[in-house]
Amino acid sequence: MAESTDVTTDALAGLAVSDALSDSRPEVARGVKRHQEYWFDDGSIIVIAEHTAYKIHKSVLARHSEVFNGLFSVPQTSADDHLDGCPVVHLSDSSEDFSTLLKALYDTSRDSSLFQLDKKLSFSVVAGLYELAHKYQIDHIMDQMLVRLKSCFTDNLKAWDALDHVTAGQGQRYTVVRSPSLEVLSSTDAIRAINLARRTGALTMLPTAIYLASFHHADVLLTGIARADGTLDTLSREDLVRCLDARVLFAHWTYTKLAWITTGRVTGGCKTPAACADALTALSMKIKQGFAKPKAAYFALDPFSEVVKDLTKEYGVCKKCGTAMRARAVEERRVMWRNLPQDLGLDLEDWGKS
Repeated sequence: MAESTDVTTDALAGLAVSDALSDSRPEVARGVKRHQEYWFDDGSIIVIAEHTAYKIHKSVLARHSEVFNGLFSVPQTSADDHLDGCPVVHLSDSSEDFSTLLKALYDTSRDSSLFQLDKKLSFSVVAGLYELAHKYQIDHIMDQMLVRLKSCFTDNLKAWDALDHVTAGQGQRYTVVRSPSLEVLSSTDAIRAINLARRTGALTMLPTAIYLASFHHADVLLTGIARADGTLDTLSREDLVRCLDARVLFAHWTYTKLAWITTGRVTGGCKTPAACADALTALSMKIKQGFAKPKAAYFALDPFSEVVKDLTKEYGVCKKCGTAMRARAVEERRVMWRNLPQDLGLDLEDWGKS
């Protein structure tokens, strides 16, 4: 991955051995609570994430993480750097994400749901675990979480169509995208998915993440989206511009492609050419009226063949002409999907190869 060479430096920058917790510092002790589950009497290190303290085992962290292994190889001799007989390490990570990481390291024998791909997890859980696994170089967790992420943020058109897409909203569309292993909400997860793809080098996630982000109004894209813990996910200037442009692009796509697919071309062998020509003309007008609006962007990656099937039936187009139109819709959509990264200004050599 593109950023992997810097991960050890970046991760170590977020670690600090500290004497901030001390029995003689009650004002700090009041603000930090022991984790109910991950506080072991025989633990050999105390890790603090936000306002939660964990007494865990150096050997467990070092066994799975090169970053922690490197940190623990540096001797800490000062008694002031210890609490309850253990050295203290402060992390910049959220306590929720770090707790999930510990669950993945300690508890898979009791609860293997994190690694069972037929067990659906929320995007927030998977993203948090993937970010920490990438940061601390815990490869087996990173690989498992990436499989989950790419089950929804896929570069494969058949896989995209196989997902469960549930839409809601009037003036603004929100989509829930589900695979057997992941659930993604465009309303809360799309911007974080873009940043996650950038940070970890999983760049084939970007096109579908940008598509879901483009559902947001401009003010949301500009200000960002707050997570449940208050963390604000915002876009870089480059991706902000890309998402704003994408909505226009997707609206144009939907309008022009559907208009072309339904252009009044009677298929050779049609037994009712005059009637079909009139129906196709009326249908084309319907497309121009119904999809020449910004909301057309919401349907850019929907299966065109289903839209065409419904419209040809509604307007009385014969079966032969309708079949030909659906075939054009399928082929045109394949071309659109293949060109999606390029049209979004992304250079993704691996797009469509999974």
